[in-house]
Amino acid sequence: MVAQAPTTNTSTTSFGLVRIIDNPLTKGPTMSSDLLGRAQGFYAFTSLESVGLFMAMNFIFTSGKYNGSTVTILGRDEIFTDVREMPVIGGSGLFRWAQGFVLLQIAFFLQLYRLVFQIISLNRVFKVKKNS
Repeated sequence: MVAQAPTTNTSTTSFGLVRIIDNPLTKGPTMSSDLLGRAQGFYAFTSLESVGLFMAMNFIFTSGKYNGSTVTILGRDEIFTDVREMPVIGGSGLFRWAQGFVLLQIAFFLQLYRLVFQIISLNRVFKVKKNS
């Protein structure tokens, strides 16, 4: 936890809580899956009425074909919705000029505020503009 509002501890939605992340980015939802890179960014609980997050995240690829490339997503994540759509707002390297969206769902909860996200669609849904 990086910050929280004075009312966070009494809020039913954790309003005001901010967390910074630097987590393994793996091919599958388990830690034994192949490591692809890191998922770095932050999320803030921004809704008073539901568990809704503002999330900014970079997928930083450190191996394989995409080594050195990144994909950036930014948007609202209402985590108790089964499948959520979040915008891809850019990227670097092989993902330069990326745009589109990712579909996310929670694979499982590790503990309160520690979730494992599963990206159900990324490679099929966003377009990469090629330099002319």
